[in-house]
Order: sequence, then structure tokens, then C-alpha cells
Amino acid sequence: MTTPPPAPTLDPDEVQVGTPNGPGIWLAPAGTDPPDDTTEEYESPWRLLGYLSEDGPTVAQDTSSEPLTPWQSVAPIRTVITERQVTLQFVLWQLNAMTLGLYFDTDEPTAAADGSIDMEVRTDQAGHLYAVSIDAKDGERVLRLTFTRANLSDAGDMPITRGAVVPLDCTLSALEDAGSLARVQLGPATVGTPLGAPSTNGSGVTAGTAAPAKRRRKGGRAAGAGEQAAA
Repeated sequence: MTTPPPAPTLDPDEVQVGTPNGPGIWLAPAGTDPPDDTTEEYESPWRLLGYLSEDGPTVAQDTSSEPLTPWQSVAPIRTVITERQVTLQFVLWQLNAMTLGLYFDTDEPTAAADGSIDMEVRTDQAGHLYAVSIDAKDGERVLRLTFTRANLSDAGDMPITRGAVVPLDCTLSALEDAGSLARVQLGPATVGTPLGAPSTNGSGVTAGTAAPAKRRRKGGRAAGAGEQAAA
């Protein structure tokens, strides 16, 4: 007799905060697999994409379906998914050869010795394919989402405003890769440990590992490390 799975419960340990795991966002040539599990680090050819806006990355899904309505009824008896799209949107804050090439969907330019870039946005260079991966960590729980084949499907405005970051708003759409659209990994951060509970303070850092807050002395000045020890 098959044992039924345990009934779902209200489990706060399964609530995940979207804190980046180190750099947090990576880009590689199309077809590049993510690390085998959540305890392994990203290695070449994965490259860091850099700072994102404070909103972080957003994963979205969109599906189209076709209802099947029989002759004997006015209501469908089934729906069939006819199209499915999974996207990843983020706003890059660093301007360099890789990020500008991605945003404008053109060949990545070669920077000069002094770091300067002179690139053309060409009409015959669109449709580049990439692998992209998001890496988030909350306490000892790591969440990774990877598109092994993706391309730029949308690019937002790039306002150049006094006193504000120049943003590169990119949306990448997952493309089928041998029947797969995306790979989702949820696991521990350290080899040999079970999937641990998330942080208790919402910072993504396991409780007890964050730097202690400085004690404040009378008059409002924060006490230094030596003064805390003396206290």
C-alpha cells in the first residue's frame, strides 16, 4: 500500500527572503549549465553581471490556453496550454562592454586599453542567445533559477537624469533547451548540511552571524570596539 505524502503545514522555515547570494546574477554563453547543486560556486564561463537596482530581479510567467468545449455542453471540459513563456527582468546599474552589449542586443564590444568603449548598435547583430542565472540566499537556504537558453525580449527606457543612476532595463525570455525552459534549485548553502531554516531577521543572514550593533554611550555617540570590550 502506498503511503500518502504528508499533509501541507504552515511552515515559516519555507518562507524565503530574496537576498542575493554574493553577486547574485550571472551570464554565460547559451547552453551553459548552472552549478550541479546549491553548495557549488559559479565558475567560468559564468560572468558576473554586476549591480542591479534595489528592486532586484523579477521572474514572470505567461500562458495561453485553448478551452475544449464538447458538442453536448456550453462549458469546456478541459483546457490545453498552447503557449508558455517564462521571463526574467532586471535593471542593470553598471555600464561596461557586457551590459551595454546585452541591453542593445548587439555584439559585445572590445574595450580599449584605457577601458573606453566605442560600439555600434547594428541591425544585423540582434538575436543573441545567453544563459542567465539568479542566485539568492536566506540563512542557509539557497534558491537558484537558471535559463540555459534565453534572449533579450524587451528593453526598457534608459533615462539619463541628473542625480540618478543610468539604468539598463533588460528582460530575457527563456527558450526551450531539449524540452526544458528553466532549472530551479533549492538547497543548502554548505556541503553535508540539511536544508536549514531561513534567517529570522529578514536580512538573509543567519541569526547570530551578523555583526553586533554598537552600544551607544550617553550623549548619543556609538562606543568603539575597545570601549565595548572595556564595558
